[in-house]
Amino acid sequence: MRTGQDLYRLIGQRLRTRRRLLDLTQSQVGRACGVTFQQVQKYEAGGHAMSVSRLLQLAEALDAPITYFIDPDADEAAPPAAEGANRRKCTRAAP
Repeated sequence: MRTGQDLYRLIGQRLRTRRRLLDLTQSQVGRACGVTFQQVQKYEAGGHAMSVSRLLQLAEALDAPITYFIDPDADEAAPPAAEGANRRKCTRAAP
């Protein structure tokens, strides 16, 4: 049986994998979601819970369906992103 901690770790691993695949920094992702890079770091470490709305923001910033982050059977790479779309979204997001 999966625990909440197992799910947090899965989400964290998928956040890091997807962010790196898109060549984004934790700061860029944080700005796109209105959090600090330290908070993104904590999410990636898998030790912190997050609201569903925050997970939706992260999924949007990383151009992946929410199921990619919570389904252990989902493809590790997630769908390909439009060339440069996420970098533009993450670099021009709120300060």
